[in-house]
Amino acid sequence: MKRFQHGVALITVLLVVALAATVCAALVTRQQLSIRGTANQLHARQAWQYARGGEQLAIALLAADLRQGTASDHLAETWAQPLPLYPLDGGGLSLSIEDLSGRFNLNSVVQGGQVDADAFARLQRLLVLLRLDPQLAWQPVAWIAPALAPDALRLQAERSYQRREPNYCAARRALTDVSELRLLAGFDEAAYQRLLPHVTALPANATLNLNTADPWVLASLADGLALADGRRLAEARGGSGFASVDGLLAQPLLQRRQVARNGLAVRSNWFQASSEVAIGERRLRLLSVLYRDAGTAQVVARQLVPPVFPEKDR
Repeated sequence: MKRFQHGVALITVLLVVALAATVCAALVTRQQLSIRGTANQLHARQAWQYARGGEQLAIALLAADLRQGTASDHLAETWAQPLPLYPLDGGGLSLSIEDLSGRFNLNSVVQGGQVDADAFARLQRLLVLLRLDPQLAWQPVAWIAPALAPDALRLQAERSYQRREPNYCAARRALTDVSELRLLAGFDEAAYQRLLPHVTALPANATLNLNTADPWVLASLADGLALADGRRLAEARGGSGFASVDGLLAQPLLQRRQVARNGLAVRSNWFQASSEVAIGERRLRLLSVLYRDAGTAQVVARQLVPPVFPEKDR
């Protein structure tokens, strides 16, 4: 009987020890998860503040460039150069600045309540250079001001929007982001990705900087230009770019072609800063649209996007 009682007592002790060990393990695991969650929250807040710091650095660089009083903006200026990785405690910050004024502005196709013929023609040429249907140039028009688009195209677009899930209608306003192209009739993902590096969505009156435009956009300035011609125009800018629009128009490639001066410039007001931060296991990339004027720059829009580099590479 005593042996049986001893055996029961031993089993009871073992069960109590096992239960205590299980509870302790659970508590340790919960504590570790809590510590890790707190660390992630701290890193997330730090990453956001560091990204905002990168944004402020971009603003300072653009303001300093403006104070120099140069007559043009070009790709040899300080703001356009690759910036070094800024080391941080437990990570780093990478910053780059892009000139949005060097892209074709989709909203420029409608100005003053009318289709802007020059901007519309440039968009059509750009689409052809990218091997897309030039009739797609009507889609931004039908989205911004449906009454200005041909009736057949407008009705076709409206039917396309009604068949989608969920359905919607034309915005009847300017595009606020290039990603809205995905909503437009005729723009599948392949067409969107092909056009994406060359276009932007800015106020309709924003000008195109010839000194920062890529060869595709430069080749869209006149009829009959190929991509190779656009590359030659880009090379003709040299290190300091064109001092004026006339500098581009004087190029032999353009002397016998009709190039509309409307909307062209050699200065920039619109930029995009990309601040990417790595802190611990946290990755964050902030895109900031900046407007520069009157000696300073200000933030117009912000969005968080996936980091360029995966975690294992940082």
